[in-house]
Amino acid sequence: MSGRRLVAPAVMALVAGAPLAFSGCAINVSETRSARVLRGGEMQLAEVNDVVIPTRAVNGVYDAGRKAAAAAGDRMLTRQERRDLTAAAAAIALTGPGYDAHVDLAVGLGYRYDLQARVGSGIYALSLRRGFDVGTWSAALGLRAAYNSGQTFAAYADDIADWVKLSETRRLDGQLFGQLGTEWGEWGKFWFGAKGMASPLRTHIDTTRFGGGQEDISTTLYHAGGFVGVALGYRWIHFLAELSVLGAFGHVTAFGDQYDLSGVVIAPSWGFMGTF
Repeated sequence: MSGRRLVAPAVMALVAGAPLAFSGCAINVSETRSARVLRGGEMQLAEVNDVVIPTRAVNGVYDAGRKAAAAAGDRMLTRQERRDLTAAAAAIALTGPGYDAHVDLAVGLGYRYDLQARVGSGIYALSLRRGFDVGTWSAALGLRAAYNSGQTFAAYADDIADWVKLSETRRLDGQLFGQLGTEWGEWGKFWFGAKGMASPLRTHIDTTRFGGGQEDISTTLYHAGGFVGVALGYRWIHFLAELSVLGAFGHVTAFGDQYDLSGVVIAPSWGFMGTF
């Protein structure tokens, strides 16, 4: 059996064992692929793990929310404490920290185009890229559209989640991105780039447990920033690592109050990529 025929089953087995059942914050920010667009008929399969660290969820908003949650079991909360608790829950649920994993399957379409499907942690996405040659480097411009079910992992914030419930979250992600990169023989790949993302979303917020109400809310979040990545291996299998840093911009209005969800998102990613 040829090398390429051995690679495909190996990568498929790796992906089958990936932890796709994990809930994550499911913020779809990583790129995790070389800037070189796939040739016609060429395929690429990757399992990618993401950790998302948004500053909004770990700064004073979260601290104030925890203090309000601790007080809620003993007495009626003040208006400011109710606001703090709601703000912390919104920040964690909509731009919150967490871990997720996804599978990317890409195919070269020819004419310097490739198409990629992404599935995992509540994200279902398609992206299309157009490639260009820049001397000995490769460049690509692309767009990605995604449906995001808004799964969140916030076990460390159970004290807040016990008092404020956000459910039925539905989110769409639209991205524009560009990247530049190079490859070193069959063993190394390096890339970097920039992207922007707009995410209209809807969710249901329930604060009745501490005397508040229920409301359907909607907003649009924006992310903009850059990423840099590297892949090391040999021929068809590579280990990849990437770091994305994006600014987050947006706010949400609930029960007459406005909550700021802006901050900085830091997202390291890693996984395995097979090209055949």
